[in-house]
Amino acid sequence: MRKIYNYSKILETFIVLSIFLLVFFYDAFNNLLGFYDELIAFFSLTVIITASLFNQKIKLYKSEIYISILLLFIAIIGILSNYHSYKLGHITNKIAIIGDIINFFKAFVVYFGIRVLSNNIDSERVLNTLSKYSKLGFYILVIFLVVDIVFKIYPQYTRYGIKSFQLFFTHTSRFSFAFSFIFLVLFLKNYKSKKWFLLFILSFGLFSLRVKFFAFYFIAIIIMLFGKKLMRIPRKTLLVILGIFMLLIAFIFKDQLVMYFSFEAIESGWSRGIILYYSFAIGNDFFPLGTGFGTYSSYFSGKYYSWVYEAYGIDNVYGISKTYWGFIADQFWPMVLGQFGYFGLAAFMVIIYKYIMLFVINLKQSIDIKQKQFMYVSLLGMLLLLIDSSSDAIFTQNRAVVMFILFALLINSYKSHNEVA
Repeated sequence: MRKIYNYSKILETFIVLSIFLLVFFYDAFNNLLGFYDELIAFFSLTVIITASLFNQKIKLYKSEIYISILLLFIAIIGILSNYHSYKLGHITNKIAIIGDIINFFKAFVVYFGIRVLSNNIDSERVLNTLSKYSKLGFYILVIFLVVDIVFKIYPQYTRYGIKSFQLFFTHTSRFSFAFSFIFLVLFLKNYKSKKWFLLFILSFGLFSLRVKFFAFYFIAIIIMLFGKKLMRIPRKTLLVILGIFMLLIAFIFKDQLVMYFSFEAIESGWSRGIILYYSFAIGNDFFPLGTGFGTYSSYFSGKYYSWVYEAYGIDNVYGISKTYWGFIADQFWPMVLGQFGYFGLAAFMVIIYKYIMLFVINLKQSIDIKQKQFMYVSLLGMLLLLIDSSSDAIFTQNRAVVMFILFALLINSYKSHNEVA
């Protein structure tokens, strides 16, 4: 019995430590931690394979089974697309293909790895430990921010005529993500009694001056204030409300959207607009499968420069060129459409829908307040990923790994194991 307990404690400590390394130290020590999220994915894959070989009973929701099937479907599409491109005379570096497969699936592999470990760890205890140290992390970040405001130690960039802050993070979006993560973890214990404290925590992310964070901030306030009323609304009506809300957000930030979808963005040679525009061209030309792993708008398509950019005559665009490809992987959805075609895009959208329904349906059927908070956090976390994915390949990054670990812990902690999704 003691051996089992020690084994569980080791796993739980590993999970907590991994989360904090990925959220707070990944950027500052990138040379040491650059592959840590892939290492966690490898560990999770080992757990899944071991459980499968030894016939360990793995209890998943129906939505999770659909998700795993759809992920396999995308993997098959990607490999078939690589093969089809090869037959057409287009050669993609094998390392780029393998690296891209790892990048694309690592967050989901980690999710299912933590789910498989649900009987070996106390997920609620892990969440309590995360809450304890996240609060400490928040106060430390605030101290760093105050010192930076006074002494200007870290880079500060002007946005909208105001200085934005990022501290020791490599980008303002990662700075705001740290506060978003702390907010989500502390939400579990403070939702009922300390909403003001949660809002206080989240407000520090505003120092990043990221438009995407402002959108998340607004949504988080709505969930905190009107979450219970929203969950009483029928699903179809709720989807209509979400659609209207998205249109409202699009109207408010229409200038930013024009930068992506207007022909002026293409004519001015703006890399993000060009990457988005040609993803549709690739989706049409290589219908319905796309060009395959490691070929378009992904990190490895730039590092092992893909044939696609030259084929479409965009290999001389600043940020997309072979000499400087720093903006190639700035977006997520163009990568999905370009590499996996319309079938892959549809499959990934269904995956996201299945996750959201898993969270929402469990939340709506839950009576226990704590369980409701688990699902609120899950829903907000997915919305955070979706908002960031509009101009960031976040689903293939360390931040997505962190969020999917959190999702898995929350689902593990959800006490009802009835099939509801």
